[in-house]
Amino acid sequence: MNKANAYNVVVIIAAVICVVLLYNTTRDLFHDRTLERIVSSELAAAKVSNKDLVGKAKHVYLEKRYWVPDGFSFDDFEKRISKSLDKAGFKLLSVSRTVKESAVKSKVPSGALAPEGSKKELREEASFIIAERSSSNPVFRLTLIRRVTAKPVPPVPPKVPVIPPVTPEVIKPVPVPARPKLAIVLDDWGYSTRNLEAILQVDKPVTISILPGLPYSTMIAQKAEARGQQVIIHMPMEPKAKIKLELTTLYTGMTDDEIRANLYKALQTVPGAVGMNNHEGSKATEDRRLMKVVFGELKKNNMFFLDSLVTNYSVCEPAAKEAGIRFIKRSVFLDNESDPAYIKKQIGKAMDLAVKNGYAVAIGHDRPNTISVLKDMIPLIESRGIEMTFVSDLAR
Repeated sequence: MNKANAYNVVVIIAAVICVVLLYNTTRDLFHDRTLERIVSSELAAAKVSNKDLVGKAKHVYLEKRYWVPDGFSFDDFEKRISKSLDKAGFKLLSVSRTVKESAVKSKVPSGALAPEGSKKELREEASFIIAERSSSNPVFRLTLIRRVTAKPVPPVPPKVPVIPPVTPEVIKPVPVPARPKLAIVLDDWGYSTRNLEAILQVDKPVTISILPGLPYSTMIAQKAEARGQQVIIHMPMEPKAKIKLELTTLYTGMTDDEIRANLYKALQTVPGAVGMNNHEGSKATEDRRLMKVVFGELKKNNMFFLDSLVTNYSVCEPAAKEAGIRFIKRSVFLDNESDPAYIKKQIGKAMDLAVKNGYAVAIGHDRPNTISVLKDMIPLIESRGIEMTFVSDLAR
């Protein structure tokens, strides 16, 4: 090849690279603008504008936070934006809602000598994680915040205890108070064994929640049980969002026999499972008929149910009581973000709840950062007098 031909080849390759880069950049810019236009349009329809924007950040994906009016309906907004996103080639990857107590600064009157004070305010937040339809990687996070107005509860006057006279007959040993308990549950096992050895090296109780019917489901269940860890089934259930689902997923449109058949298959692929929790399931866990069938099968197998609590309208607790099975629900999610600092903060929240309520259930996932932070935090957990336990010990 002479120099002229070589030069022409280099020019052509460079031109192709430039065209590809320009195409990708233009496509991404178009997608970003399309997505922001959809979000802005749906917010405007709910009378939320740019003046209500309280935060914006760009890290792995774009995040925006808005104040919304007190009467704003998160459920109605979720239905509307889900339809608009679907038409434009996007999807709601997940929706989560929390209620937080925040400090609000309150200034003293002008000229007064007292310093600025603060008061507590309840706020409800709904986070909508958005992705392209063909991907599971988030591209946008929309967080909506509204104040929760609650009537103050009048203080109850303290009761004055009646102290009986101390006699030898009534003197009893002082009981030792029960230690707070914390159950750590790690979901989504079964796709690979990449993190298996790391979690099996933890010499404290950890509950391994395994997706049924996957290539490594049975092997992970057997190894975890052999090393003294607890195994439960991470049963895929129908969500409200349109996302790719596992073959064993339970759908609200299934007949009772179809639900039982899927549960039977799940039990065969996760040997030694003593309980079950839901994978996704924001739609399924609101369906009393489906959950009644599920709980009927769990009762036959003497298994408990852990509600991952992915919707505020879950019917699982009353349905479990009606079916007569043991039940517990999630207190904290540990790794909605994979950042170690975030996971550490969430374990701290779980410890605080355990101390406050006597117990807590924290759910994480089969991820290296989650397991690494958990190992590092065990000495701190124990230093606070908290006992790590299996989730089955907390189910009632």
